Amino acid sequence: MSQSRNDIVDELIARCLTGEASVEEEKQLQAWRSETPENERRYLDLRKVFEVSQLHYQQRKSSPIELDIDREWEQFLNQIRKTKEKPIIHLFQDRPSRSWIRIAAALLLLVASGLVINYFVSRNSEMHFETSENTLTLSLPDGSKVILNRHSELSYSATFGEKSREVKLNGEAFFEVTHQAEKPFLIQANDASVEVLGTSFNVQAYGNRKDIEVIVQTGIVKFAVPLANVTLNAGQKGIYSKENKQLASADNKDVNFLSWNTQKLVFTGNHLRTVIETLNKTYTADIVLPANIPVSCVVTVTFDHQTLEAVLRVLQTTLNLTYRTTGNQIEIIHAGC
Repeated sequence: MSQSRNDIVDELIARCLTGEASVEEEKQLQAWRSETPENERRYLDLRKVFEVSQLHYQQRKSSPIELDIDREWEQFLNQIRKTKEKPIIHLFQDRPSRSWIRIAAALLLLVASGLVINYFVSRNSEMHFETSENTLTLSLPDGSKVILNRHSELSYSATFGEKSREVKLNGEAFFEVTHQAEKPFLIQANDASVEVLGTSFNVQAYGNRKDIEVIVQTGIVKFAVPLANVTLNAGQKGIYSKENKQLASADNKDVNFLSWNTQKLVFTGNHLRTVIETLNKTYTADIVLPANIPVSCVVTVTFDHQTLEAVLRVLQTTLNLTYRTTGNQIEIIHAGC
């Protein structure tokens, strides 16, 4: 198909997706989709982008049609140039029609908001999701639910669930896996793998961190690494040291292990150092403490959906903290507790 023909088809798809098409145009699109499997795949790819964009605007209670089209298109091109070598989505080459720009610009705002920095169907039919500054909730084809933490990636084959259920994770995610006894759910996370039948658990496997951690909320999980594996029950956690190649399990005593998702924090006589470590994980922050923090600096407080700034103000008041902010780093200079 020539590029001009591609442009015509893209315009037709865009008109149908946005409800601007006539009955005759909808029939033309249906006929084109039925010509070849490639045509149908192209239509489904574009529809998926549109659905993701629409979901975003429902949450924002706004519309992509309210955009300054020319300005958004230029920003869209600039955003592509700034992202990783892998493009955000492979849909077009030349400047498309104004209707299609609405969809492209909508996708741009998904990128800019941090809700989804990378969403595409690749040529080998792999679904890939990547987050930036926000979390993302996904429903997998088998009904399983995944909540992807900030700066994390999840991918799976388009044939997921047909013969097997396997995903790849780089980062952190909470899984609620639908039970299927004949098809175990397998997560490949860097040097480790996690296998379950149906349960809920958290996996932390950032490539730049020294440990891989699995914490089980319900059910049973098999946590495997090279030359070792461990079975974890509800209330247990497994930690694999990538540096020492050691795998260990223990009871999970961290009540805030899901705070990155729930935005609820509970501290009961916790030392300030432990509190700061939890805040750094929850808010993806960079809070630095001096080495000489008194042992008397303990915190008993509950936070529920409060911003990091609000949390720091409470700690500042209750512990007589002095801190300064330099760029993205927050340095606690003094603690008067």
